[in-house]
Amino acid sequence: RESSRVVIRFVASCVQTARSSVSSDEIFSMNRLSKSHKEKVRHFQAITDCNETLAINILRSNHWDLETAIEYVFSEGAEYSSIKPAVLEKIYKVYKDSDEDLIMAEGIHKFCEDLEVEPSDPITLVISRYMGAAVMGEYTKEEFFKGFQRLNCKSVKELKKKLPALRKDLSDPYKFKDIYEFAFSFSREKGQKSLALDTAVGMWTLLFSIYDWPMCSEWCKFVNEHHKKAITKDTWFQLFEFAKQFGNDLSKYDENGAWPYLIDEFVEWYNENSAMK
Repeated sequence: RESSRVVIRFVASCVQTARSSVSSDEIFSMNRLSKSHKEKVRHFQAITDCNETLAINILRSNHWDLETAIEYVFSEGAEYSSIKPAVLEKIYKVYKDSDEDLIMAEGIHKFCEDLEVEPSDPITLVISRYMGAAVMGEYTKEEFFKGFQRLNCKSVKELKKKLPALRKDLSDPYKFKDIYEFAFSFSREKGQKSLALDTAVGMWTLLFSIYDWPMCSEWCKFVNEHHKKAITKDTWFQLFEFAKQFGNDLSKYDENGAWPYLIDEFVEWYNENSAMK
């Protein structure tokens, strides 16, 4: 895939180092990874296109922190881009704010117009993920450059041509999970650890229209009527696992499991309301 070429260049440059740093005993032990580590390897490979051995080596060097390992590959991969900064500077200036050295709401709107997508289109989340954007509603120059470098695009026209391929990220279960988890930090207000409830509900409505979780509307109703507070990172992340595991069948839900308290309360609320119908 063209969008992976920059990362692959970086990956290729790591192979010799990885081989020399992994002993024969370590290679042998790769077949004995825990279930959670194997899942992280599959997730990592799906996003970065690394081979299994290199994926394990990079994850190990990042203490099996999946998010850190992915960011490592993407950030280092951008350094291997053949696209010159002068080319990206011209694109950046088209959308840059007149007062701030940032692309802000007006510039993002124009950027979306040139890509012929709505700002609310989920594809903008995918693009922002490649940019590593820290907050919604603005792109720094560094983020904007990295996005184009990671996607190996030297013009908006080239990026527009890649949109159909990028949309496939939303149908890939591993890449969708990555986008879902990215959406939490991306959507938070600056300086906040939790996500405002109204923003969380909007994001859930958007994301679960793609993943198609049948209970999303009931969940959103529950948190709006009974929680009425910001959403923590743990709740955000675990809700996806909950949706994936149970869908709309809660008959096997274990209230003594390690789910966040808010999810326990939702299940209790949902079962009570279902019994009354």
